[in-house]
Amino acid sequence: MKKNSKKKRIGFWLLLYTGILSMSGCSMKMGRETLENDVLRVGMHLDMDKMCYISAEDNQPEGFEVELAGLLADKMGMELEIVDTTQENLLKSLDGEVYDCVLSSVSMSQWNTIHYGHTRPYLDLSSEEEEGGDGEDGRIAAFTRKGNSLKNTLEENLEELKEDGTLTQLSNKYFGKDFTV
Repeated sequence: MKKNSKKKRIGFWLLLYTGILSMSGCSMKMGRETLENDVLRVGMHLDMDKMCYISAEDNQPEGFEVELAGLLADKMGMELEIVDTTQENLLKSLDGEVYDCVLSSVSMSQWNTIHYGHTRPYLDLSSEEEEGGDGEDGRIAAFTRKGNSLKNTLEENLEELKEDGTLTQLSNKYFGKDFTV
C-alpha cells in the first residue's frame, strides 16, 4: 500500500507541476503584454501630416506610423486597432490602459523616457522644419506602459524592419528622404 500511495503522490506533484508550467506559459502571451491576445491597440493623434492622419479620399487612417503599426501588428500575428486621441492624452491614456502602445511622433524627451517604456528611436526628424514631437528631441520611438514586455517585442520587430530596409522605404514614401535612425 505504501508503494501505491507514493506513486499517487509523485503523480499528483507531476500533474501540479505540469499545470503550473502550462498556465505560466499561457499568461506570458508569447512575450508581449497587450490588453487583448489578438489585437494590437495603438494610440495615435490622427492629425499629423505624413505621420498619421485621416485620408481626405476615403476617411481612413494613413501615414508613416499607420503603415508601421500595420507592419508591426502583422509581424506579431495580431489585428491592428488604431485609437485616435488628442496629442495631450497620447501617453496619459497608456496609464489608463486605453491602448497597448503609442506610435504617433512621440519624441524621446526626458520626461517621456522617465515615465514610460520605449523602444530605441526609429526616426530622427530633428532636421525637418515641422515639429518632431514636443520640440525637445526630434527622435521618435514607440512608447508603452513602464515595465510592459510589449516594448521588447516592438523593439525586435522594429529592428527587423530597419535591417530589411522596410523603414527606409516607408520614410522615403512619406518624407521623400530617409529619416530612419
